[in-house]
Amino acid sequence: MHPRNPYAENPPDFRALAESYAKLAEFLHYDAIIDFSDPEAVCALTEALLHKDFDIDVDLLPDRLCPRIANRLNYILWLQDLLDSDSYDSNNVNQNTPIWGLDIGTGTSCIYPLLGCRLRANWNFIASDVDNLAVSHAAKAVARNKLAERILVVQTAPADPLFPNPLLRDSHAMQYFHFTMCNPPFYSSSADYNASQSLKVTSAHSFTAATPEEMITPGGEAAFVQRMINESMEAFRIHPVTGNTWYTSMLGKLDSLKTVVSTLREHRISNYAVAEFIQGQHTRRWAVAWRFCGRRLLPNLTRPEDPVPSAAVRGLLPPATGFTLNLRRAKETDSRHLLDKVLSMLEADFGELMRLEKLCQRDCAEAYISGYSSQGNVWSRKFRRKRRRDSEDDDHVVQGTPGEGIGFGFRIFVEDSVKTEVTRCVLHWSYGSDPIVFESFCGMLKDRIQSLVP
Repeated sequence: MHPRNPYAENPPDFRALAESYAKLAEFLHYDAIIDFSDPEAVCALTEALLHKDFDIDVDLLPDRLCPRIANRLNYILWLQDLLDSDSYDSNNVNQNTPIWGLDIGTGTSCIYPLLGCRLRANWNFIASDVDNLAVSHAAKAVARNKLAERILVVQTAPADPLFPNPLLRDSHAMQYFHFTMCNPPFYSSSADYNASQSLKVTSAHSFTAATPEEMITPGGEAAFVQRMINESMEAFRIHPVTGNTWYTSMLGKLDSLKTVVSTLREHRISNYAVAEFIQGQHTRRWAVAWRFCGRRLLPNLTRPEDPVPSAAVRGLLPPATGFTLNLRRAKETDSRHLLDKVLSMLEADFGELMRLEKLCQRDCAEAYISGYSSQGNVWSRKFRRKRRRDSEDDDHVVQGTPGEGIGFGFRIFVEDSVKTEVTRCVLHWSYGSDPIVFESFCGMLKDRIQSLVP
């Protein structure tokens, strides 16, 4: 589960839930056991959890997909991480600015918009679906929870673009969606579904009632997400501002994740993220996200450590956005002193080519260096040779002007280890498009920082 998922360490107490939600008591057997093969019991449990833990009132249909709350929460919490990663230098975790999301295939429960709005007061949604009943039932759920001002449920057709132009939504105006989300049907056909069920060694932990439209899509989930990739690329070509959008999807098959990541790499989309959610012994899901602007994710999102992804997923992770240099701690040099020396070195060597600032981390006094170069790799021999030629040809030195268009951004942290005699210099790649440039920067900085430590 996601580390912030409240159910990770505190599984639901069915007896206490039944006391607060009378409908669930009808399905509670001896020793507070629920029959998970009964779709009505599963719906009652989900309704009780939403009512008690999130103040969400829904009336779920037993013949439609019933959302598993812990699993849906994993996705929402991961989306929060993606959006919050953009706010690092500004010390603003997007708690005030309106955030707009698009939920593709919201279903009868409208679960993602409802959860998203309850967890973040500044989140808003457009929730779309091609199914008439899903649209009408989702709209009722939104109205029942008094969220009509923040969630707009719309009917779409299968042939419509997946990502409508948000500029056309006059009543809910925004420049672009901050994120899109989707949980597409797993299977490509009835035969694909039946074959999947036959491979299961044991019966399903929890019965899944659903219509064919909720379980099957042409080509399966991988093909659906590939369509998302193609349409997102076209949207970026027409409206460059959509480069800020995080396009995301949940996936139910590891093979689908492999196919989607392969497609992203084929299109040279390196700014992506992968997550793996493991819930108990029965459920494993994956999520993928991508976008086209240069803002990079924090290292813990490109290379997760809590928990560490499985071996099958590690080969699918995006380029690293972090690098750690371990240094022998000098008695006369603490982390703050070394950080100042690094900043002075960068200012002396690249001050006219980089915008350099010393900032403080969120919620603490620890400082770090934030740097930007509008001309990218200004430390390379190639750049220095070109700069000399420009100087000789034009009789002046070409200087970088911060704000012309950021080509490469970074953060530098220096930390003293409490347990060992080691000082850690941690580099974050915050902006750019080429992982090789970040690797080059790490190599350059490694040599220079090591020379600063006596």
